[in-house]
Amino acid sequence: MTTLQRVISALAELQMIALLAVLIIRRHYQRLPMFTIFVGGSIASGTFLKLNYTWNGFMIHSVVTAVLRFGVALELTRCIFGAFPAAAATARRVMFAILLVTAFVAFVMTGPSATYTRVHAEAIPRLGATVIWILTAVAGLVLWYRLPIAPLPRAILIGYAPYMLLYTVALSLLFSAEAQPYRSLIGYVNSGTFMLLVAYWISVAWRTASESSAPQLPPPPALVVPRLAS
Repeated sequence: MTTLQRVISALAELQMIALLAVLIIRRHYQRLPMFTIFVGGSIASGTFLKLNYTWNGFMIHSVVTAVLRFGVALELTRCIFGAFPAAAATARRVMFAILLVTAFVAFVMTGPSATYTRVHAEAIPRLGATVIWILTAVAGLVLWYRLPIAPLPRAILIGYAPYMLLYTVALSLLFSAEAQPYRSLIGYVNSGTFMLLVAYWISVAWRTASESSAPQLPPPPALVVPRLAS
């Protein structure tokens, strides 16, 4: 790693530690436990990558973070649609269809002669693409049903979907032979974008209380009781 890469890595790690501290201090972990685990797991995985900065170490780090991101996407689905049975039923059907299509594509596209590196190079972007589809479907269902969203889940949803699109494209380019001269630039763009996203999450998590992680239901309609004529 170059000096600039080490500095960016250290700053990103400090940001994630700050985000984890804010989630604990403001008690967001009670409403969003998987997101808290994702932040802590990302810190641990990043530390592992520093100690094992090899190609295999990078792939292990990428697989772990991809699985954690997948868990965050599923948690957002539960958190947003949990209080709305009709929307939750539709969300479950959509998620099942996405998972089914992803599993089918992975089975068809991975041949028996695929190498270890090739399998990971294809699996990681597919996991990222699955997260993108889930987040996009969640956003679409939220708009369709006009559901209220708490500040922190909203920040995760509207921030993570665009970043995951950028991350998946960047990761695909890293495995491409034509993009090898631009690997450093791709890494800087990806790291800088993620640091902006984490800064946004820290700001929202600090400004909101843990209770605001739950969806705010609209007040019930006023009950008008007719007065009897005397």
